[in-house]
Amino acid sequence: MEKSEIIERLNNLKQQYGEWSYDIPLPYNIWTKGNIQMPHTRLKRIVQLVNDTVGKPLSECRVLDLGCLDGQFSIEFAQQGATTLGIEVREANVKKAIFCKEILNLNKLEFQQEDARNISKETHGMFDAIICSGLLYHLTASDSIQLISKMFEMSNKLVIIDTHIALEPKSTYCKDNIEYFGSSFKEHKKNDTQTQKANKLWASWDNHESFWFTRPSLVNILNKAGFSSVYECFSPPHVNFGRQGVECKDRCTFVAIKGQKVRLHTSPVANDFVENLPEHYLDYGNQNDRTMLARMIKKMKRMTKSN
Repeated sequence: MEKSEIIERLNNLKQQYGEWSYDIPLPYNIWTKGNIQMPHTRLKRIVQLVNDTVGKPLSECRVLDLGCLDGQFSIEFAQQGATTLGIEVREANVKKAIFCKEILNLNKLEFQQEDARNISKETHGMFDAIICSGLLYHLTASDSIQLISKMFEMSNKLVIIDTHIALEPKSTYCKDNIEYFGSSFKEHKKNDTQTQKANKLWASWDNHESFWFTRPSLVNILNKAGFSSVYECFSPPHVNFGRQGVECKDRCTFVAIKGQKVRLHTSPVANDFVENLPEHYLDYGNQNDRTMLARMIKKMKRMTKSN
C-alpha cells in the first residue's frame, strides 16, 4: 500500500472514531499518534514477563489479549511471532486495530469485537498466555471473579493481570462465604445512555460502578481460582511519567501460573494448608506489617492443629 493511501485511511479513521489510544508504528515511518516518543514501559514489562515465564518461544504460543483497545499489545505479540487474539468491546477500537493489522500484514493476528466477560473455553479455546491489562478494574466484583475463573480455565500456563488495586478496604464483597475487600469506583453517571458509555473509551462498557480489590483480596481470588503460584512484578519497571516515583501505588502487575501443585514429602501437613491472606498483610511499607505477620503465623498454627 502506498504511503499516501495509508495516511488517508489513518486520517479517515481518526475523523470517524477519534484519536488512537496507542502510538503504533506503521510503514513509511507513519505512527498512529505521530511518533510522540513516549516509552510504553507497561508493554515492555508484560511482553518480557510472558517471554520469561511461558515456558516456550513466543513463536509457538497462542496469546489472548483482553480489552485490547486499538491493539498495541496484540500487535506486539503478533510481531514477536505469537498467534494472537485481541478481544475488544468497542467498535471504534476494533476498526483501528484491524486497520493496523492489515497495514502490517500480520497473518497470525485476529481481532474480535466482543465483551471480554463473554469469553469461554468452548468458544475461544485455550491459550498459553492471557493478558488482562487495564480491564479488571473496570468490572464489578462479581464479573472480576468470574473472569478470573474463566482465564484459569482457558490458560495452559500463564495469566498476566495488570490492574488498579484499592489501597483501603472501604467495601466488601462476599463470594462462596469468603469476604473480599476493596473500594467502589464510579465509571458513569447513572443516567448515561449506552451510547454515551461506549464513547468513553477509558471507562467500563455498561456498569456504572466498578470494584477495585485490595492486593490481599486479589491474591486470595487468584489462589481460590486454582493458580499454583502468584507473583507481583517490579522489573522491568513501569514508569509513570509525570508522577513521582517509579510505580504507582495503586497499579500492580500480577503473574498467575497455572501449574501442577507439588505434594511435599517432608512436610505433608503443608499440602492441604489453604492460604487466605489477611487484609493489610501485603500493604508495602505498612507500619503494622510485623503485627499482621504475627497474626498470620498464629492463624496458620491454629489451622495446622485443626488438620
